[in-house]
Amino acid sequence: MWNVLPILNSKKREQIRIMFFTVKILALFFCAIPILEYYNARYQGYDIYNIYYIGMTFMIFSIIMLLLMFIFTRKQQRQFYYILEIVIFVAVFVFSIYVSGANRSENKYIFIFLIISYTIEYGMKTGLIISGVATGVIAAMDLIYGDNTSVNLQFENDLALFAMFFLVAWTIGHYAKLEENHIKELVDFANIDGLTGTYNHRYFYEVLEKMFEESKEKTTPLSLVMLDLDNFKTYNDVYGHAQGDAILKEVAGILKGVIRKKDLLCRYGGDEFCVILPDTDKDEAIRIADQFREVICGYEYHGKENMNNMMMTASIGVSTSSIEMERHVNLIENADMALYRAKFLRRNKVEVYSSIFDHIMEKEPNENLLEEIKPLKTLMTVINSRDTYTFNHVERVFHYCRIAAEYMGLSPEDKRTLLFGAYLHDLGKINISKETLITSSRLTKEQWEELKKHPQDSADIVSQIKGFERIVPVVQQHHEKYDGSGYPLGLQGEEIDYLARILTIADSFDAMTNQRPYQKTKSFQEAFEEIERCKGTHFDPILADKFMEALKEF
Repeated sequence: MWNVLPILNSKKREQIRIMFFTVKILALFFCAIPILEYYNARYQGYDIYNIYYIGMTFMIFSIIMLLLMFIFTRKQQRQFYYILEIVIFVAVFVFSIYVSGANRSENKYIFIFLIISYTIEYGMKTGLIISGVATGVIAAMDLIYGDNTSVNLQFENDLALFAMFFLVAWTIGHYAKLEENHIKELVDFANIDGLTGTYNHRYFYEVLEKMFEESKEKTTPLSLVMLDLDNFKTYNDVYGHAQGDAILKEVAGILKGVIRKKDLLCRYGGDEFCVILPDTDKDEAIRIADQFREVICGYEYHGKENMNNMMMTASIGVSTSSIEMERHVNLIENADMALYRAKFLRRNKVEVYSSIFDHIMEKEPNENLLEEIKPLKTLMTVINSRDTYTFNHVERVFHYCRIAAEYMGLSPEDKRTLLFGAYLHDLGKINISKETLITSSRLTKEQWEELKKHPQDSADIVSQIKGFERIVPVVQQHHEKYDGSGYPLGLQGEEIDYLARILTIADSFDAMTNQRPYQKTKSFQEAFEEIERCKGTHFDPILADKFMEALKEF
């Protein structure tokens, strides 16, 4: 499981590290005092030697301090540096005690600085180890340099000091553990969803951003699975919210039993869950997501006999980070789009996000074409910044066209043309004012006339790309109607480009099934009924039937 405390308390932990490092450095210089006193007593009256040894002592301690500062910046990366720091401090403390009288030294207590610092910083185990080392060193000096012919008074007196070392380590270590547990409880209270016991929506965004930045820095893949329970609203309406909450809690428990230790399960909201998969590529993410789907399908839940398909099912969207992806929210948006397709095209399904641009370029491995289409991708990004609906609408229309093209058995060339047309059909909206694009009320006559220009504007932009001549009429005619009442040319019947007639149906279907400020959203079934009603007027009747069959069978 992803460790919570290092993420949320990184700044605080760094402050604590600096504080205790400062304490240990001060203790280090405190050790210099008995060493200087030793040389002063030994070379009393020899000023030259005094100056020499004082200088040497300060130089050596300065070098040690610089070495410790280097270790301080590295020890979180490797355990070797952590051990080396302890060894250096213990060695200096032992030398200081030795030169100040060894078994008779009055500076033996300075080990308390190390014991307290390391116990608070690293826990009771480290504190007890240093206590044991300090006890062993001091006891050895007492036994080696003390009078062992009778009672060894230094050893006898130091027994109380040894007890104090271990008592301090145990007491402070126990208190530090209690404090850590208390902090963890507070962190959990802030980050854990009270109903399901998973991480909550707020924490999901916070940790995903950090994990995304880490994956970019290390160039490792990061995948996101977004899961939505099918027909959960119906279940809630039938059995009530209390039973619905019980189902959510049980589903969360099932998912916890499936995820790997390094994965992070979050409740995104309502009946939606997200699972962050670090160091996981697209293929592995798909496998894991399908495992989620299968365990939920096999879940025995209360009241299933009154549900339509007798099973609890889930629609799942998967997205994986890429080199081009700039922000963690792109990962969320992509997973959400994939979930949308899984939810509304066919429930109980895993859908993987695939960029329209990447899909097109995969089918068109042409470097010249790649350079030609890049400006168009930039234009679509600009449109997205002004009108998110249009950008997402293009994504959905593209996938409807892909489904229809495969069902109808279009030739590779016609499929290519249709998909490019779907991707580029709203480019002309770059010339429409933002006020018209995002208005929340019905369009005025002037705004409507402005909007009607976008098919021709789209065609004018596309016509500037060499090799896109066949796509121009598809883009230009996607608002023509079968009875001739469309725009911009007023074409009718088979005068309208064959592929444009398919695009018209896909474009209208998505407009009907998605939220618009001035239009009620229709269900898929209601949209099919509307297409059926408009066959022969708005839509080519034969292509309309094939389009509906394609989506129903997908």
